Amino acid sequence: MLSKKIYPLILIAAAFDSQAAIINFDALQPFNNYDPILAGYGSTADVTVSYSSLNLDGSVAYSDVLLWNGGYADLNTAAFAHTSGLLLSIKLTAVNPNQSVTLNSFDVAAYPTGAVNSTLTATDFRVVDGDDFSNILVNYGPYEVSRFAAQTFSPNLTARSLNIILGTDWNNGINNINFTVTAVPLPGAVWLFGTALAGLGLTRKTRKV
Repeated sequence: MLSKKIYPLILIAAAFDSQAAIINFDALQPFNNYDPILAGYGSTADVTVSYSSLNLDGSVAYSDVLLWNGGYADLNTAAFAHTSGLLLSIKLTAVNPNQSVTLNSFDVAAYPTGAVNSTLTATDFRVVDGDDFSNILVNYGPYEVSRFAAQTFSPNLTARSLNIILGTDWNNGINNINFTVTAVPLPGAVWLFGTALAGLGLTRKTRKV
């Protein structure tokens, strides 16, 4: 028979199955500057990652974003909008309805490091709920992005779909997108919950006897 201390752990394990991932564009090197990121790069079995360069109204101008080797502060690699004046969009969407995505953190930096001004303004910098641009979950912009050291943002937002928006200057770039997918596994969770609850009940009954 399992120890009574194990049953609460089973309940926790049954409720949540978390898997963390990091989208690091350094892994795509070597590449040429202005190369597009491969469609779906960074996607997992549970999360679909999509890239696009958007017009200011949210419509798609290009179905990709581009890559650059170095120069965006101290990032080895950065992703940026297809042309200046557009919005970079990186969307993370949970595959299954019983899943959600948590955006833990990402790094943003500006180019070039040798510029006179130490920062570059990101006039539009936010995380929205999927394709619903009116549902802004966190708004950082306008934000003065450093040209000398990448800045880490930790929104810790959870939703079925999360969309990072960065613009409108393509000299603002992003890398190291850290996310976690959380799911309630069914029907396995039901079996685990039942086992754990029955075990806790049996423990209490034994204690009474």
